[in-house]
Amino acid sequence: MVLAESDVLTRDRVPDQLKWDLSGIFASEDDFSQALEQVDSLVNDVLAFQGRLGESAVTLANAFAASSALQHVVQRLIVYARLSYDVDITANASQTRLDAATGVAVRANQTLAWFDPELLAVSDDRLTAFLADQVLEPWLHSIDDIVRNRPYTRTSEIEAILSAVSDVSRTARDAFGALDNADLTYGQVRDEQGNLVELTKGRYGLLEESRDRAVRQNTYEVFVAAYEKHKHTLAALHAGNVRNSVFFARARNFPSARFGALNANAISEDVYDTLIDVTRARIDIQGRYLELRRRLLDVPHLEIWDSWVPLSKLPPVTYSWEEAIDLVCEGLHALGDEYVTTMRDGLTSARWVDVHETKGKRSGAYSWGAYGSPPKILMNWNGTLSDVFTLAHEAGHAMHSYLANQTQPFQSAGYPIFLAEIASTLNEVLLTWHILGTLAPEATMERFAILNRFADQIAGTHVRQTMFAEFERETHRITESNQPLVLQKLNDLYAGLYQTYSPGMNLGETGQIGWSRIPHFYTAFYVYQYATGISAAIALAKAVRDEGQPAVDRVMELFRSGGKDYPLRLLERAGVDLTKPDAIDASMDVFDETVSEMEAIVDSGAFAAN
Repeated sequence: MVLAESDVLTRDRVPDQLKWDLSGIFASEDDFSQALEQVDSLVNDVLAFQGRLGESAVTLANAFAASSALQHVVQRLIVYARLSYDVDITANASQTRLDAATGVAVRANQTLAWFDPELLAVSDDRLTAFLADQVLEPWLHSIDDIVRNRPYTRTSEIEAILSAVSDVSRTARDAFGALDNADLTYGQVRDEQGNLVELTKGRYGLLEESRDRAVRQNTYEVFVAAYEKHKHTLAALHAGNVRNSVFFARARNFPSARFGALNANAISEDVYDTLIDVTRARIDIQGRYLELRRRLLDVPHLEIWDSWVPLSKLPPVTYSWEEAIDLVCEGLHALGDEYVTTMRDGLTSARWVDVHETKGKRSGAYSWGAYGSPPKILMNWNGTLSDVFTLAHEAGHAMHSYLANQTQPFQSAGYPIFLAEIASTLNEVLLTWHILGTLAPEATMERFAILNRFADQIAGTHVRQTMFAEFERETHRITESNQPLVLQKLNDLYAGLYQTYSPGMNLGETGQIGWSRIPHFYTAFYVYQYATGISAAIALAKAVRDEGQPAVDRVMELFRSGGKDYPLRLLERAGVDLTKPDAIDASMDVFDETVSEMEAIVDSGAFAAN
């Protein structure tokens, strides 16, 4: 593996066609500035209804409409500012724009702080009479959700304070983001040909797939050393963020921070605990997979830097951006021509995607957007098969948003991450099965390579994220028990869980600090949704494969529903019940089947013969 350039691209060297087009959100900086100025007027429109929500159903509907108009403009401001910032987080103009957008968002939230308490003060009889009026039909789910949260809604004064505090509470998250994406530097490492290359997050992932173990080890050690140097700062930021979650939970009278986070989408804590319990009970599958990895790498002990190198002896395949789009579109044909045509247009001429890694650009990949404009996808393209699947993943998010926005009004279009990770992972599963289905019977090693990638996906998305979920559960329990969450406690907890979820893997002296570089921990109780998402996605993919169009129709209806109802209800209508262990078990069943087929190929001698 040779990296063609020793430096990282600057943005001016990337063609416009490979940068996302944000003009659908704001056509110019002047438009952004005008929208900022418009917020005060929209705030006054909402304040005009204060003290009047109990007047009539029409007044209440108009108040919701005014609130929705304010939130829509604020969403556009935040999304535009954040997307602009993420392609160059070192630019002062980007930071200034983001700060301005964040400021108006906080002000808007403070403006709306009185809304829920005042609605809850309307008598039950009067509110019931209002709900019979058709004018409130677009707002029925919003009203139901407000009423459901009555026990956790404080007075208008306290709600305003909590809203104002939210601006301060993002400090730990923002500080981690600045350190992780801008201030940390990793130095240089040597690739397989001995060339010195600048190490970045994108290149870290690429080099960790090197077949040269010395390259992998050196890359890992150089990369982790950057976090080791800042371990006390990172521990303080992490602990501060956990305390932040606990503070808001206590301020709202939630039984726990986890309850509060899950309650936002009416998710039972049993869903969370069942995920952990079922995965732990079947962790032997992960152990078998890691032992197979150790055998094929022919090492006495498996180290962290052995985690992601492909096990196939086939030479690694790289893809151009155009080839990747073709493969993803072909792989998702089961979801229908309209789905694929829309997606292809978005990935090409409509410029949904910011493709290449550039200096100052945020690492990783994500999809986001604002209602009324096309979705956006951030990539850091290296051309690996993993990047192809990342594209399929983020395209799933984008298509979910596109379909919801086309079908639902603003207040119902937004959907929670709990559902979002289903759409994205469904794409990955279908792409996997498509590729496997195109392979000839004699293409044993090609099949092994795809099975290897699928096993890595389940291990990384189901097993690893469940480990992260248990880590979060325990760090919050420690803080809620009024115990200090210090560096050594974080390290010990992470190390213990790692050994449980990766049996046979040698963590090493530096591995225990792995918690310090997980950005999703700064959104409390986020990561478990990756594991529930892949479980639901596998169930839906099986239905699409086995039933055809009826299942596709259910999936499309799920996507088009956005957030018009609670996620567990929407998912159950699509055919998956995550309140039971069945879907989690089914995901582990597929992991078992995948590892078993890999073991059979190895034991047959076909692997050694190549």
